[in-house]
Amino acid sequence: MGSMNNRFTQILLKKQIGNIKLLTPLLKAIKVFCIGALAIYIPMAAIAYTSNERTHTDRYAAILVSAHAILGNDHWLPPLALLGSYPSWTLYFNNRGLKIEYFLSATYDDFKHVLLDYKYQSVVLVGHGSYNHWRATDDSVSVLDVKRMAGKYSKKEGEWFQLSCALHDFSDTQLGEPVMKSGRSYAYNGEAGMIHFVLDALTPFWIIKADTQRRYTGRI
Repeated sequence: MGSMNNRFTQILLKKQIGNIKLLTPLLKAIKVFCIGALAIYIPMAAIAYTSNERTHTDRYAAILVSAHAILGNDHWLPPLALLGSYPSWTLYFNNRGLKIEYFLSATYDDFKHVLLDYKYQSVVLVGHGSYNHWRATDDSVSVLDVKRMAGKYSKKEGEWFQLSCALHDFSDTQLGEPVMKSGRSYAYNGEAGMIHFVLDALTPFWIIKADTQRRYTGRI
């Protein structure tokens, strides 16, 4: 058994991966990167938390993160989205006079609650979707559902961001347009991937705002 283990180690480290010493600089670089990222993230998260606590208002930005992602019930993903987006999105909405509230593994009922409650003036949707719908953890929400609830909610004065693919399905009306007082909602132009979501979490909504501006001005 001992000789077999030694043989396995030789194959793994020398033949398949190479000398383990060659990996040492890479491992050190990863360690330095992680320490540096934490050194930046932790103070930023503390600043964002303090900012949110000091924002005195009864108006909120609701951030709904679906767990319907890779396999359909990926409840590990929304906490990662929270960690990644919390500092920048909190400061973004606080600067606009809104507190934030996350809905992790958000459901259809969570969406309906946010839509009908006037205290939520801005909305962020994260997950699968299209130009006309968003996939909550348990069910899809379409622009037809929103239109059926017309008259039951007051139009919102903040901003609507939908971080999902934005391929047109069955309507030229974006999911959030009927909800917003301005009639404008932020969505990507066509397909979107993880890189779009990550960049819009770190540099709040930079890509999706640029895409939306091109769409509304006819410069797609």
